[in-house]
Amino acid sequence: MTVRLGWPCVFASAFLLGCTLVHAETRALIVGVSGYPNLPEAIHLVGPKNDAREVANTLVRLGVRARDVTVLADGVKDLADGVSAPGPGTRQSVLAGLDHLADTAANGDLVIFYFSGHGSQQPDLNGDEEGGLDQIFLPYDIGRWNGEGVDRAIVDDELGERVQRILDKGADFFGIIDACHSATGFRDIAGDDARARAVDPADLGVPEGAGSAVRSLVLERKALPKGRGRAAFFYAAQTTEVALEKTPKGAADGESYGVFTYTMLSRLNQTPDLTYRTLHQAVVADIKRNTLMATQTPDLEGDLLDEPVLRLGKAAAIRQWPIYAGNLQAGQLAGLNDGAIVALYTDAAAPEADAVAYGVVESAGATKSVVTQVAWPCSMPSSENGSCPAAPDAASFKKGRFARVVEPGVDLSVTLSEPVRMDPTDGKDYEPVITALRAAIGSEALSRRVSMRSSGYDIAVALVDGKLAFSATGGQVDQSGPGSSPRLTLPGNPAAAASTVAAAINRIARALALQRLAGSAAGQAIGLESQVLISTAKPQAVGGAACSDDRANYGPPVEAGPAPRLSDCDIISVRMRNTGAKPADVTVLLIGQDFSITTLWPAQATINRIASGDEKSADIAQIDPGSPTASDERLVFIAVPGLGKVHTVFDNLEQEGLRDAAANDDAPEIAELHNLVSTSLNDMTRDSTSKSPRIEEEMSIDIRPFTTVKGK
Repeated sequence: MTVRLGWPCVFASAFLLGCTLVHAETRALIVGVSGYPNLPEAIHLVGPKNDAREVANTLVRLGVRARDVTVLADGVKDLADGVSAPGPGTRQSVLAGLDHLADTAANGDLVIFYFSGHGSQQPDLNGDEEGGLDQIFLPYDIGRWNGEGVDRAIVDDELGERVQRILDKGADFFGIIDACHSATGFRDIAGDDARARAVDPADLGVPEGAGSAVRSLVLERKALPKGRGRAAFFYAAQTTEVALEKTPKGAADGESYGVFTYTMLSRLNQTPDLTYRTLHQAVVADIKRNTLMATQTPDLEGDLLDEPVLRLGKAAAIRQWPIYAGNLQAGQLAGLNDGAIVALYTDAAAPEADAVAYGVVESAGATKSVVTQVAWPCSMPSSENGSCPAAPDAASFKKGRFARVVEPGVDLSVTLSEPVRMDPTDGKDYEPVITALRAAIGSEALSRRVSMRSSGYDIAVALVDGKLAFSATGGQVDQSGPGSSPRLTLPGNPAAAASTVAAAINRIARALALQRLAGSAAGQAIGLESQVLISTAKPQAVGGAACSDDRANYGPPVEAGPAPRLSDCDIISVRMRNTGAKPADVTVLLIGQDFSITTLWPAQATINRIASGDEKSADIAQIDPGSPTASDERLVFIAVPGLGKVHTVFDNLEQEGLRDAAANDDAPEIAELHNLVSTSLNDMTRDSTSKSPRIEEEMSIDIRPFTTVKGK
């Protein structure tokens, strides 16, 4: 991509030395390492080759010249025409590629480096690391410990030196790392499609004790000389988290991607005109919105963060794709979800009003979707089943060659993994448990929304300790410690057991649906600005199973980061400000690790309406010191316009049971919003829905995850 910068003039003292026309170039080196021929097959990866393809193709689609993109990835296919792919990402090829970028970089250029693969650690040999450990990237030809280091490892210092050379040329640098240095102690589900992008140093022959809980794999750099290039670094996960790869829901079996990369590309395809900072914020929100547990929280740093990503300040999202016989050449990576309504056109340049037919996305995969025809808009739906009495025109639907989104979809379905026994030698009989699970999923109440498959699922189901365990963090059971994943003990009666499982799945589905209703720009539509604040409990605040009432035993409230970790007796408070033109009615809910939904605010007799320009603050929760395990929780902020005399409170979403609101209590403008949320959570015959533009503008749902840990 070439960007005209203008006529830069160089001055020395008071004398003009020269003026030249400069064109800034964007070049990219994309590395994806899936197969490691020198490592056991059990720790090979599947997703990096897919990541590398989609990153390269997205860059080209957004304007980077194909000839300026180099891909080093084993097994990569279907790259855009003109993209260079000379071979796998070996140590020599990766470092040579970076050296070439450093040699050719010029003032004003943008250099992009992407790495998808494994990371690990080895002892620091030059004494420059505080923790005594070097972080290492594992190239395709990685070897084993040789007494001084891991053969052919790429040490963070080696990458850092090359990044510094690029910056010294005055070029900007965008580094993206979808890897981490080591896995945590979660229990893997055998055969699961979710894999951690890290190798234990012991598997490389590194001496025992080399691992340490330092931050995720990063590119380190020293302070930059003033006036030189700037940088933005994206990392897949926080210090305490694992970078995962997984088969996305709806994708083909084995079609894995990095969770971070997949989400980043989906967001970039939908809204390319973001800054690095706002792209990061959107990716964090999207990951948390689409899972029930704190899977991973991408991190960022640098001094380029408030500049447009890839210098695409005025870029428009591509919202039209080819379609033939219902096969749409776009999927979740383009921001499509089940339930989306698309308009079909015979010509790519046809005006919006010339749609020949409409369709609904029935199944959105990673890069392709299945669309079926639908009558839309339907001004007179049938009172019996809500369907449109007018039949769609099949002939016109077949003529459509291009599809554009009319209304975005919300996927309400829940896909469970096939149940996997964690310990085949535990001596438990799981046949009744499996029978109850399958009976529940096949029941009339759940069969439309809930399904089961071996990959590309929302919830992993494990057979452990004689019980069913549910984990929304793919492939990880008891990530937060023994017993932290929710368990279900079943009664002996088969019918009662199936009913118990069905009730549990219903709770999971409701919690997941609530999150998926969250918008990508939550709070902006009606002007609600919300902050989550944490007051850390001092040691004297914790007394056995009770917390001190003396506020002096707590620190001052400070803003929570993107992945806060709270411990015994810490206090959660919120500060909410309405910057919009209308009053806003706000409800704050808590989704628990056990999929419960609890109203935290407003408290009884508290007014939840915030007038335009006003602000409200409240303590809403305190961490229970009696909880036996760590857990992942999340706050849900729901805001709607405050219209009419009756304030809208979504306390009827509490998990213990719906309480129907009186039909005439809501203003007409609010009834549609209330109905969307309640129907999405409770009508288990629907596996997707669409959101009209008006609802997108008049309701916001914001998700704020946090993790509780034991002890202070």
